[in-house]
Amino acid sequence: MKYKNYCGVIFDLDGTITDSKEGIIDSLEYSLIKAGAGKIKRDFLKHYIGEPLKMIYREVLDTEDLETIERAIIYYREYFSKNGIKNNKVYPNLPKILERTHKNNKMIFLTTIKPRIYAKKILRMFNLADNFNEVFGSEMDGKNSSKKDLIHLALSKWSKKCSGEFIMVGDRSSDIEGAKLYNLDSIGVKYGYSKSGEIERAKPTFIAATTNELEKIFAEIGLTRSEND
Repeated sequence: MKYKNYCGVIFDLDGTITDSKEGIIDSLEYSLIKAGAGKIKRDFLKHYIGEPLKMIYREVLDTEDLETIERAIIYYREYFSKNGIKNNKVYPNLPKILERTHKNNKMIFLTTIKPRIYAKKILRMFNLADNFNEVFGSEMDGKNSSKKDLIHLALSKWSKKCSGEFIMVGDRSSDIEGAKLYNLDSIGVKYGYSKSGEIERAKPTFIAATTNELEKIFAEIGLTRSEND
């Protein structure tokens, strides 16, 4: 089977490159208690990973009051910036995939609704930053907090410098839908935080159930080469 000439990869962060679940849930728990909501089951909170904070607090606190929502976000960042960010780990094979893609002269970008300042810190924390051409994330004021906006920013700046196609890699339907909006192929990963059947319903170009499968897809479609090439 002949594949497209992919010159660039757009990665999601949480649930795709790093397993940040515990740190995010810790931060949500802390912020919700401080906001007066009391203790909420962690199994319930895990379904909100990857969603914009404003939406999370609007639903969980059952309020449209912007002052209440903004205060909860301040509490979240208060905890996350000092503690939550450290409760994080890289998924197996991802450092190798990123390094081989970079060495194969493919451009690599990050698009995450996490504030850009935190995303860059996480990449540096795991010695992954040098593989990326640029990081696109939300701003602390909430700007650029949707995946489609972030993909648009990446494409607007870099598509003319790419002598081929971009492909999106992510674990949530918003990643796949954002890619489709700009006619991009996508790889939906199932080892992250997607709900049961979410990736299949989003109909990405490829599906990787594990990081081993993701590594094989990257090699198959020409994003990476073997170590001996």
